[in-house]
Amino acid sequence: MVLTSRNITVTKNVLLAILKRQSGKVEQLLHFFRPPFFYFISYKKTFMRTLLYLLLVLGLQTVVAQDHLNLDQLASFETFLKEEISNGQIAGVEAMVYHKNKIVWRTNLGYSDLNNRTPLTENSIYFLQSMTKPIMSVAIMQLVEQGRLSLDEKASAYLPGLKNLTVIDDLSTGVNGPTSKKERSITIQHLLTHTAGLSHGLEENVFDKELFKLMYNDLFDPAVYEKLEDRVAVLLQVPLIGQPGEQWYYSAATDVLALIVQEVSGQPINTYLKEHIFRPLEMNETGYNLTEDSAKRLMKVHLKNEDDILVTSPVQVPTQANTVYGGTHGLFSSINDYLQFCKMILNEGELNGKQVLQPATVALMQENHVGKLLGASRGFGLGFGVLVDTEKDPSPASNGQIYWGGFFKTHFFIDPAEDLIAIFMTQKMPNTNEYVIALNRHVYGALQN
Repeated sequence: MVLTSRNITVTKNVLLAILKRQSGKVEQLLHFFRPPFFYFISYKKTFMRTLLYLLLVLGLQTVVAQDHLNLDQLASFETFLKEEISNGQIAGVEAMVYHKNKIVWRTNLGYSDLNNRTPLTENSIYFLQSMTKPIMSVAIMQLVEQGRLSLDEKASAYLPGLKNLTVIDDLSTGVNGPTSKKERSITIQHLLTHTAGLSHGLEENVFDKELFKLMYNDLFDPAVYEKLEDRVAVLLQVPLIGQPGEQWYYSAATDVLALIVQEVSGQPINTYLKEHIFRPLEMNETGYNLTEDSAKRLMKVHLKNEDDILVTSPVQVPTQANTVYGGTHGLFSSINDYLQFCKMILNEGELNGKQVLQPATVALMQENHVGKLLGASRGFGLGFGVLVDTEKDPSPASNGQIYWGGFFKTHFFIDPAEDLIAIFMTQKMPNTNEYVIALNRHVYGALQN
């Protein structure tokens, strides 16, 4: 076969498909596809000879995905977690690693209620907090791929309160400080990528502290709403923190997306999620309210008291009669259920014969859509954090790893290059990253040829 421009394109696509699952090689590939390379190669070389040449040049035999896990490394992780429990850093933990289509390691340690010394059982229930956000993002993307929404569409078409928002001039002046006119409309993509200019009220500046008080009041005396519309109405009482599209700022935008799901689908948010995500994925214990039996398996939230001693929190999340079906937080789930969600994403939108999303939609969600707003090594997709350059990041993970976590120290990551999922569940506030770092270090340390 003669090497034509069409064959060059095919060759490139084949290699990109191979390298899609490898770390740090795509730029090398693209370098070789610049014209001087093809001037060097004889026009009459066959397709296969060119392909083999490139494979040899790039040394792909050294970067194939790992086939095995060294379970000793994961035993070391379990030892670390036991020490954390013994030292009073966490009450209990459940963790799981899924690799090459099977669960290769899992553990459950410690207590679900430290004050009562109740053991944490396998497949307990957890309040997901912000691990709700990726699920709501999938709901939005289902509507996008059906043509009922578009990413560049003005979100104010579904929530008019977004239209006349202004932009705060200085965060130090608080929510009532001077403002400027908004220069562009907020789109669905802005909301998915936390670039709309909305906030979550979680930063240390004056504006965020005032917003948190308005929206949530206090961790131990939380604001009570009858429905999500009421909470979003408070969010839209204050200005944006910046112009839409000009910064990444962690936000309650996913609550707005939840209302858009409700508006476009014509279904209550909880009903839509159950019908279009939870039921197809057999996530039978995921929802905004728990049955009595599931509630008995709920891990309690823990914290350090004024004497720096870990205790069960005096305030717990209600498990029944919840009517605020949030997009930012609100869902309960088990580690087995959340694995189903992650497997669907890893498997390009399909699980057990049920196509929840199309492969092209999943691929789009995993791309970085915020440029370098989060720095050189990390970006954000349509609902997930994305690792984009391991050479500029201390993480041992592969380029393309997607991830997110919750305020009570829950966390997951999906690594398509290694066919790998890891999930970490506990319930302690406030959120810090030490267990995210340890999870990545031990799991990737366990990968071996």
